[in-house]
Amino acid sequence: MGGPEADKDVHISLEDQQKINKFARQNQRMEELKDDLKVKQSEIQTLIDATSDVEEFSLTADDGDKIPFQIGEIFVLENPDTVQTMIQQRKDEVEEEIKQIKLKADSVRSVMSDLKTHLYAKFGDAINLEADD
Repeated sequence: MGGPEADKDVHISLEDQQKINKFARQNQRMEELKDDLKVKQSEIQTLIDATSDVEEFSLTADDGDKIPFQIGEIFVLENPDTVQTMIQQRKDEVEEEIKQIKLKADSVRSVMSDLKTHLYAKFGDAINLEADD
């Protein structure tokens, strides 16, 4: 027969369970923000590529040539300078959206850090709040 095992049962109060649940929700929110950030960064790259394509088109096009530009579900024909302006406006909008996502992520990270501090102080090794990245 083996020796007595250490009692690993840890009492979890309602308040502690609420903090654990809140941490889980914040962690999920952080994952969603990371996904949103990847999508926006991909959109920025697409807009940079589009800018290069429009510049290349401008070098080879005649003065009257127009570029199809998608607005919603339709395409309109615009001159290259107008398209460049529209692309830059969209790029500025996406960069602002990225800033907002990063601010939200910082806020979530702060809440998670506070919760981690409290929960690890109370439960030590009996709880694992680290992501499996």
